[in-house]
Amino acid sequence: MKRVINLLVFVFVLMLAGTAVFAQSPELDAWTQAFNNANSITEQLIYIRNVVDSNLAGAESFYAMALTSLVSELPNITGQTELDAADNIAAILVYHLGEAEHEESAANILHIATYFENPLVRTEAIIALGKIGYEIGLPHVIQTLVDLNSQPQSNIDMRERSERLAFGAISSLEYYAAPEGYLPVFFASTGWYADRIRSHAATALVNILSDPTEPLLEVVTHTGYDFDVKLLALQTSENSQSNEANKARVAVAALAEGWRQQGGNNHQRQILTQMRLLALNMIRRYGTQDDAVYPQLNRSYLNGATDERLAVLYALEALASEESVRLLSDYLNTIHQRRRSNTITPVDEQLVRVIIPALGNTGAANRAVARPILSLVQNSPDWTSIIRNLARDSLERIGN
Repeated sequence: MKRVINLLVFVFVLMLAGTAVFAQSPELDAWTQAFNNANSITEQLIYIRNVVDSNLAGAESFYAMALTSLVSELPNITGQTELDAADNIAAILVYHLGEAEHEESAANILHIATYFENPLVRTEAIIALGKIGYEIGLPHVIQTLVDLNSQPQSNIDMRERSERLAFGAISSLEYYAAPEGYLPVFFASTGWYADRIRSHAATALVNILSDPTEPLLEVVTHTGYDFDVKLLALQTSENSQSNEANKARVAVAALAEGWRQQGGNNHQRQILTQMRLLALNMIRRYGTQDDAVYPQLNRSYLNGATDERLAVLYALEALASEESVRLLSDYLNTIHQRRRSNTITPVDEQLVRVIIPALGNTGAANRAVARPILSLVQNSPDWTSIIRNLARDSLERIGN
């Protein structure tokens, strides 16, 4: 008996559930009929809002139908009241169809994005294109952001309109996650916009491209970009999810660019110095097999300020290659000759305390290159006992 009662209860629950599910279709049908019989756009807007408020299952089919109707009627809509209603309808429909990722409506949504001037409508349409992943719409979204990036706005109203649209384009490209969308968003992150827009762009970059090495290399090496943009590209590479080898590629390119360019004022020269210092630190951390780095390291040592020269020494120590040992040995020999001729400088005294331990830390593989100059320093009466002891310790570490 108990089993029979449980079975009846189960069947009753199923009937209730079925009634709840299937009761929605007649309601949606009723709203559809009312929409189709509406006498104006403003009346259609009322029915659309009722469907939204009712939160009906399967409503995306209604929204798709309503959007198709709107697109077909756009050329015939006149009067401010009707135009305002069309704006509201378009914004509501593209939002919900984007949330549903309704691919069949993508072409109509692109039409909305290109037809309407209202920035809210265009923003919602552009975001919806990204959520759906409509490839045909991607060039429009990219071009929208490229145009906005190149058109700074000083008028408050125009600035607000442009920033709203830029936010939408950035969001859309984040959804698309297409490599060709990376640089427009990167330039938005350093553009004329308010902090919240630039911050949104910087956050989106990670989701668009996990390894942005190639576009960032383009920025670092291209002559058309400002120095602060090149520095930002290097910083973005450092903070990206790229592997160490690719981060090092960008760093080596940035170090070369930091010497190839000549700043025209103090600010530009400071930016270039910051770029070289960051590049040197990245080379130290990530290493590189690119032999083209050594002339640039040597240039920084010979021409940079003290902190840059020290960064070179730490990078050479970390690379621990034959060329690294040769350069470190040459630097030590130069300072040794200055010591003997009594022309040594306080900076030389600082550098020698880094060079000698660095040679000891490069290992035994290249000891034949390092041993002669270390032995000279160890046995020279011109050096203090502290320096001679440093040389002795380094010789012990590299071995005989």
